[in-house]
Amino acid sequence: MKSRINSFYQSVLIFSVFSLAGSLQFNSLSAEASCKYSVSQETTGLEWKAFKFTEKTGVGGKFTKVSISGAKSSANVPDALKGLKFSIDPLDLDSGNAERDPKIKGAFFGNLKKSGKIEGSVSSAKLDTDGKSGTGIVKLVWNGVSKDVPLQFTLTGEVLEAKGLVDVNNWNAGKALTALNTVCSDLHKSKDGKSVLWPDVEITIKSTLKKDCK
Repeated sequence: MKSRINSFYQSVLIFSVFSLAGSLQFNSLSAEASCKYSVSQETTGLEWKAFKFTEKTGVGGKFTKVSISGAKSSANVPDALKGLKFSIDPLDLDSGNAERDPKIKGAFFGNLKKSGKIEGSVSSAKLDTDGKSGTGIVKLVWNGVSKDVPLQFTLTGEVLEAKGLVDVNNWNAGKALTALNTVCSDLHKSKDGKSVLWPDVEITIKSTLKKDCK
């Protein structure tokens, strides 16, 4: 009789544990479903990589400030991104080289309209079924030209990273690129004696999203 009673209480205990676990999991999922995401200006930055030499060696840098407007809170990340507007002042450029920075700002951005100010907006964004990668399009307005730039997204937790490729010739910035290569001619010379500065620029947008769960 005693063993039967013990068995009964063990069964009740096991049932209670599983019920509690199921309840916690359900509550966790419910909380996750009620979370909203938004983009924070303070945690958003833009890095770039230009290329020099015939061998196409990368030279990296960043814009230390990205101004954002139109940010909104949404239950999913793509909707939080769509319609987001941004602007970048080239004076906030940092190439990691104090001697190089004024040359880029003056010879390159200084030869563009509106002193090279960069503006744009997120036209579209979507995540793949895995919820960790996706694609989007940014409309980039620069030097009086508006063009779309395709982006590849990755999402790790609340950390969003979007990468794209810009050809400055598509924004009529070829002459400004030549002007920059002229003032940096010796620094861009390869072993073949040619001074080369490529028009391709890789851009990477990084942002830690705000996550508000209720």
